[in-house]
Amino acid sequence: MSRTVRETLAEAYDPDPRAMAIVAMGSSFLLVSLLSNPSSNPPYLFGLVVAVLSLVVSVVVLAVETRR
Repeated sequence: MSRTVRETLAEAYDPDPRAMAIVAMGSSFLLVSLLSNPSSNPPYLFGLVVAVLSLVVSVVVLAVETRR
């Protein structure tokens, strides 16, 4: 059953490595610009969390795609 689930997810989820590279570059630029002027207000923290999550996810997707 897990094999069927993995195959179904693999068919439905087909990321583009070029798009993930663009997301990684954009989120790293955003992260650097956010970290250069730290603050503690909620919109800043939300932007920081989103930048970190998008960078981590894009790096993970690129790592998985290069292993295939």
